[in-house]
Amino acid sequence: LSAPIQFLQLYIYMIEHKQLNDTKHEIIVRPNPSMPWYLIKRIYLAFALFILVIAIVLSMFNLYLAIPFYGVEVLFLGYALYITALKSGHYEKLLIDEHEIIISFVKGKKISRFDFIKEWSSFKFKNATKLQPSEISIASSGNKILIGQKINEDDRKALFKLLKTL
Repeated sequence: LSAPIQFLQLYIYMIEHKQLNDTKHEIIVRPNPSMPWYLIKRIYLAFALFILVIAIVLSMFNLYLAIPFYGVEVLFLGYALYITALKSGHYEKLLIDEHEIIISFVKGKKISRFDFIKEWSSFKFKNATKLQPSEISIASSGNKILIGQKINEDDRKALFKLLKTL
């Protein structure tokens, strides 16, 4: 019972807002992960054990030719689950104070940082069309950066509402 509750507590918030002091706010935008890492490991181990049982049953009937294919399948599944977990670990960090907006895109060890002067910048929201999702962007002096591209529509609207209030 505690694992589903813990899962909901960890991943229900794609947008985390912290007020650091009277004028400084930190917003962290995370993509919607498919599953947490501990659950991915458990599912992978359960699948690998299931394939091992199938391989043992096949070896009892002298059907050895299929066993290497099962091993390759388990390896490819492990690689795909690992890459998925890595991709969902990327996030965006916005620091907003009374004079400046700092946007950082964190992808593992690689961090891309963009600084904007608050008085010269503006957040814009472009509504979704049939072919394109909505967009949140910040523009200043000819530079335009898209924010919150990896979250769903409802979270994007909530993020824009939060950015407008700050």
